[in-house]
Amino acid sequence: MKRFLMALAFLLPLNTSALTPGEVQAIVQQAQESVQTLPQTQEEDIAIAVAVSLSMPRASLLKLGQDARDAGLALTFRGVGTEIQNRPDEKPRTIAQRYGKGLFARHMEDFKFLTDTSANVQIDPVLFARHGITDVPRVMVVPVCRSACEYSQAILVARGDVSLRYALDALFKDVTNRLKTETENKQLLKAKTLIEEKLLLLGDRE
Repeated sequence: MKRFLMALAFLLPLNTSALTPGEVQAIVQQAQESVQTLPQTQEEDIAIAVAVSLSMPRASLLKLGQDARDAGLALTFRGVGTEIQNRPDEKPRTIAQRYGKGLFARHMEDFKFLTDTSANVQIDPVLFARHGITDVPRVMVVPVCRSACEYSQAILVARGDVSLRYALDALFKDVTNRLKTETENKQLLKAKTLIEEKLLLLGDRE
């Protein structure tokens, strides 16, 4: 939409009141065609998410954190502290309002046992809400939203208190089986390649 508006701005004359409805429609059509010919960004359109919680056993979090670090992944938490809930008569709160401004900075000590091992930690309540995550850990292959999120369903999911290597192996078997019947599914092909890359980084560890 942003690119469309930019293209439209270039095409519209300064005095649009002089245009007939048909002329405006023609310009809009031209703008849409211009956007369609613009090069697509090279952003990765799928990613592996490792959803966890501080309620998990510390040993499990440490193991996942170290493995995720070596695979170039992050541990993703829903939040820290206590979420401030909306009252029924209130407008929806922003993420900063729901979790408190500066809340992560105030709770850095909670993650120190992970960051001390150079594990990557991120807070993403949107990921948890979008995929309805109520149990952790989960290792998922998910679509990456470029702007507004068109996708809400994970492509592949592995659940359970297992090692990252075990979870990725399970995802690899799942995607391999699905590709037997969905041979032209580009998203699954990308997912398989991404999982293979992470498995290579982890080596033969359990």
